[in-house]
Order: sequence, then structure tokens, then C-alpha cells
Amino acid sequence: MADDLPMADRIRENAELVVSVARKQLAVDVGYDEAGVRWLDGYIQRQHEQGDPANRDGLTNTLGSYLGECIVRSFGGVWAEVDESWGVRFDDRNAAFPFAKVGKQLEHGAGDSVLSFFTAIPVLFPEVTRRAKTGDGGA
Repeated sequence: MADDLPMADRIRENAELVVSVARKQLAVDVGYDEAGVRWLDGYIQRQHEQGDPANRDGLTNTLGSYLGECIVRSFGGVWAEVDESWGVRFDDRNAAFPFAKVGKQLEHGAGDSVLSFFTAIPVLFPEVTRRAKTGDGGA
């Protein structure tokens, strides 16, 4: 990953890395949708149960990139730095923080599921996700 790329591009490259590794090393085809997040949820849970805590930062960055890109492609929004953290901004008042959520599931397990986080987005942000689906604005 090139360090001279803008952060949002580096995040998207990390997301593509997850898709590529899943396909080539795990024989799993994942997309940027709820089915992909369902797979991600299981993968993170397995890492929580058997993974090395020393690997969590790298996993959080890579897997959080993929989760965030699933959010962008499913519900709209853009990658942005919000309050000194990177997340998916829907508008000036609403954002989701996929890196934080991945980190929480890696640390705490299924009680902090990324799948429940993903499926809650249209419930928590109905107006911004509706605009994104209709192409009526967004971030």
C-alpha cells in the first residue's frame, strides 16, 4: 500500500486486500454487502476466540476498512476523519466508526458483533441511508 495515497484510498486498498485474501487463501468469495459482513462477523469471532491479541491492531485496520467499505457501498456515506478518527460520514451529524467496532468485537467477542452494527445502520440513520439509496444526496 502506497503511503503517498490519500487515506481514503489506502482504506479502500485494505478493503480490497480482505476480498483478495478471502478468495485466494480462504476460498471464500465475499462482496461489499450484508453477506460479506456476515462472513466477516464469523471471521472476527474466530480471531477473538483463538487469535493473538498482538495481531489485533493490524486486523482492526484491515478488517475495519472492509466493514466500512461495505457500509459505504450498501448505505452511502464517505470516508472522512471525524473527531480525529476515521469513519464513514453520512452527513454533518451522522457517522459510523467501523474500525472501533471491529476492535471491540476482536476484544470482547460476539456481544460487539459487526453484523448487528451493520444491520442497525438503516434503523439508526434512516433518512441518510434512504437518501443514499435513492441517489438524493448523502454526504
